[in-house]
Amino acid sequence: MSMEDKENMFDDVRSAVHQDEGLREKVRDLVLKAVLQRQADPAALKAVIRTTLNGVGEGLGQRGGQATSALREAVRGLDEAVGRSVFALQMALEESWGQGRSFAESDVQRTVDEVKDLEQDLLQTLRDVADQTQGLLKGEMSSLYTHLSRTGTDTGAQVRSVLEVLNSRLASATSGAGADVRGTVEEASSRLAAVASGILSGLADSLDAKTRPDKTQ
Repeated sequence: MSMEDKENMFDDVRSAVHQDEGLREKVRDLVLKAVLQRQADPAALKAVIRTTLNGVGEGLGQRGGQATSALREAVRGLDEAVGRSVFALQMALEESWGQGRSFAESDVQRTVDEVKDLEQDLLQTLRDVADQTQGLLKGEMSSLYTHLSRTGTDTGAQVRSVLEVLNSRLASATSGAGADVRGTVEEASSRLAAVASGILSGLADSLDAKTRPDKTQ
């Protein structure tokens, strides 16, 4: 994620949190857009999470007592977007393997390494931003961190699901039953991030259609 990209996303999120109406959807859509611009590469998710929460903290820091509900809505939007991004990875794996296409074992292992700590990254970043924040918002962020640490997140649920699929695939490869995930990728178009990007794009379009006003009425 380039410095220019981070600055642009930071500004977009900071501006979005000044508005109450549809805040969750706005943050979710900004995050999905950022992930899609990086072809749903799981390695980019951590940078997107940090930039989003920094923008949320900066924007809400100027709202004083009005920040409580806005903070929860903004973090819900971020959590939903990251969760859907991980879900797209799982769908990409299952769809491609179902069609007989394979990924290199190194691609699968890399994805395991990059998604396994995403929930903790989201929570730790929320805590880091809280530590850098002053006043009422600091307490609200800390409270939300504690709440989500106890109850879990959409991101965490999706991470556990995709890790079950990935680890099962790697176990099969290690035992020799999954030789198709060894070696090189069969074709460039079957790279995991590229397949996931297409699926995530469809999910994003579906979400956009649900929130877009019906002009036929």
